Amino acid sequence: MDERHHERVASNSARPSVLVALWTIALVALSLFYPKAHAAVDAPATPATPATPASPDSSDEYQFDENLMFGMGSVARFNKPNAIEPGDYSVELYINNHFVQRATLRFSALADGRVQPCLTAALLENAGVKRSAIEGAGGEACLELVKAVKGASFTFDMGAQRLDLQVPQSLINRMPQGYVPPESLDSGETLGFVNYNLNHYHVSHTGSYASRSDSSYGVFNSGVNMGMWRLRQQGSVRYSDQGAEWNSTLLYLQRPLPSLQSELTLGEGYTSGQFFSGVSYRGLELASDERMLPESIRGYAPTVRGIAQSNARVSIVQDGSEIYQTVVPAGPFEISDLYATHYNGDLQVTVEEADGRISRFSVPFSSVAESLRPGSSRYAFALARTRDMGTDTAFTELTYQHGLSNAVTVNSGLRLAQDYQAVLLGGVYANWLGAFGLDTTYARSDVQRAGQMSGWMSRLSYSRTFEPTQTLLTVAGYRYFSAGYRDFGDVLNSSLTYNTYNGYAGTDNQYLPNTRWEVSVNQALDVWGSLYLSAATQNYRGGHDRDTQYQMGYSQVFNDTLRLNVSVARQRTGPSRSGYAGGDPGVIDDPLVDSSFNQVQVPGITETLVLVSLSFPLGDPSHVNTPVLNSSVSHSVNYGDVYQSSLSGVAGEEQSLSYGLDVSHDAEQRQNTYSGNVQKRTRLGTLGLNASKGQDYWQAAGSARGGVAIHRGGITLGPYLGDTFALVQAKGATGAGVLNGQGTHIDSSGYALVPSLTPYRYNTIALDPEGMDVNTELESGQQRVAPLAGAAVKIEFKTRSGAALLITAHLPQGQVIPMGAEVMDDQGVVVGMVGQGSQAYVRSEQQAGHFSIRWGEEADEQCVMAYDLKGLNLKQPLVRLDSECRTAGSAP
Repeated sequence: MDERHHERVASNSARPSVLVALWTIALVALSLFYPKAHAAVDAPATPATPATPASPDSSDEYQFDENLMFGMGSVARFNKPNAIEPGDYSVELYINNHFVQRATLRFSALADGRVQPCLTAALLENAGVKRSAIEGAGGEACLELVKAVKGASFTFDMGAQRLDLQVPQSLINRMPQGYVPPESLDSGETLGFVNYNLNHYHVSHTGSYASRSDSSYGVFNSGVNMGMWRLRQQGSVRYSDQGAEWNSTLLYLQRPLPSLQSELTLGEGYTSGQFFSGVSYRGLELASDERMLPESIRGYAPTVRGIAQSNARVSIVQDGSEIYQTVVPAGPFEISDLYATHYNGDLQVTVEEADGRISRFSVPFSSVAESLRPGSSRYAFALARTRDMGTDTAFTELTYQHGLSNAVTVNSGLRLAQDYQAVLLGGVYANWLGAFGLDTTYARSDVQRAGQMSGWMSRLSYSRTFEPTQTLLTVAGYRYFSAGYRDFGDVLNSSLTYNTYNGYAGTDNQYLPNTRWEVSVNQALDVWGSLYLSAATQNYRGGHDRDTQYQMGYSQVFNDTLRLNVSVARQRTGPSRSGYAGGDPGVIDDPLVDSSFNQVQVPGITETLVLVSLSFPLGDPSHVNTPVLNSSVSHSVNYGDVYQSSLSGVAGEEQSLSYGLDVSHDAEQRQNTYSGNVQKRTRLGTLGLNASKGQDYWQAAGSARGGVAIHRGGITLGPYLGDTFALVQAKGATGAGVLNGQGTHIDSSGYALVPSLTPYRYNTIALDPEGMDVNTELESGQQRVAPLAGAAVKIEFKTRSGAALLITAHLPQGQVIPMGAEVMDDQGVVVGMVGQGSQAYVRSEQQAGHFSIRWGEEADEQCVMAYDLKGLNLKQPLVRLDSECRTAGSAP
């Protein structure tokens, strides 16, 4: 069995069907409701038997009254908890209710008849048990849990194939929330795929300038996965009356490096732009991949430290909501796996001792984008050549961050090229006043026609949530201290700085930024909604005055149905002067030109826009198919008023159809525009249509979007694929739906595509059997997988095909076969269990054959029955049969 595919079902040596598990649960439930001390009303009287001394663990055993039903010897094993048949099982392993991994384990019978899982010391260590807490042999030797780990126990859910280990918390190594063991990460299959997004557009103009045009556009994102390597290519093709044109956007090879928590990229890509400006490159980049970290230690959250006087419960509250709770032993404790929250706010920590004493303290929590947790680091290194950026050149870039403490994060960076060198230093400091970030960059460059120059630039950021009023304030500022500071892109495009206009070259310092400030305030108003304010202003060196913009917005939801949004925006673009380096100003016949300075005066623009919108459902808001009506009116100082109404919604049981209708009126132009769109999500992709009609024109467009995977089993079509996806194989399960798979179903070849998985996290893949052939059933309908980034994981679901049979078996002397007897096929695999009235539910792929039934170890406690399905209607959901079951000593 290939563990990489994470099969959920037991191996052929012991693979009970789901029905076996259901019978087991039913029998145990009966034993709980009818203990042995209470005989059934209609049970025959039996002689009293002497009481037997209770075994040490008798309090943990179930006592099933064998007088309840006739012939219960075969279910006596259910008097013990965790009643399991020996054999190999593919199980989901949990410890203290936390998923660990999927593994194939052997369950073995002990001398006293109990069945225990075979657990190795390595497996227990991987599950988080401290090595010092494991007694017994190491290596691959089988250990009995209750003896190997003091105070431990286990339970096994046969139906869910789930093994739960219960281990005292003091014996468990502390793992971050969301931790995935490296050996559980799946690198996926070797396959290829192509994503496509095809569009065709038509527009016709009427009136005095009648014309029509058609164009087609396609975007293709393809790749090949080979082990841990991923080859990716992105490109597009455009077709019009002038012909076809292909454009390749990206081509690169990528590989995750989990041991370094990094990702390697070879080929074409883009730098992050976090500290230095982002550039497109062709070369090599090695960078930290934070996705490899457990979710609880991503982003920034402070480490909480304290001292407990006894075994204590620690709870952490932020903004009135509990975000963390744990139990710690006496002594110092440290909590470093808080999930990063989307807002700031101090943490209120409560320590409740075992004797009821309570202590409280507060931990400041403010962060900016560059904040890191204490002890964590992040880096990016590139060795490449710029691509499509004017004068391309070789460069190298290195950035590094490290979290020193809750309060301090340091940042550094270096960028080197032939005509450009830059170094960055800075960091973040957080305290009760908020989080302050400051980075300073020194750059030295050799700009075409301007010579060598240098300068400084600083960036300041601030963030703070004021809890009493629930006000979030963020500030960002940029200051260019001298005209000699140049960005890397400015140097690469320096030839473009000297653009010609009527034969005259522009000056280099035109439109260089000087200072920029950004401020935003988000204010929660409790039941009254929420309010936001933002403002930005920037001035320049040279021929451009200050630009300023303001925004204000308010939103509120009334009765959970009516949504109101109001926004006001004002923008002022300052006047500018376009300068000339020389030439005869007399050749420019323009009144805006100041001939004494050879400059064209470009006036500024001031615009104010007000928008009010209302949206509400046209029906029951709890129904997902209820359409929503949105109406809005906008007022522009320069362009007048626009009124708009739109209706949108989804339809179908799976909400696979979405639609929208829109009508707008431009009061200034006195024009009406009507438009509509519809999208249909199918098993093979998504199809879309849209059209609009305005004054003197009409337009229509169609689109198709989806993905194609080419693998060992053939070609599978499905939705547009993300970078990490799954190929599901379920032979014989044609028609079964993939839950959360964007409407995908198992195709006629037994495959389906799950378009998106979260890398380095456990993803649950489940099948819905509705729509499957009645003669096929799933042995297991759910699996979990943790893929590497970029992986195409293959997930195989086992199915059992054949006619569903309900056989009433009779012994030769007319006796009833005991309830709970096992039914096995020709290979000795348990395929069912006898229920009441000697009835057994099984599924057979053969037209004729034999089943064996066993309810004990003696020869007269086993029998064989024949079946023949010829001439029967096998399309019905359940085929009923009668068969004589012959024991070894019965006459033929």
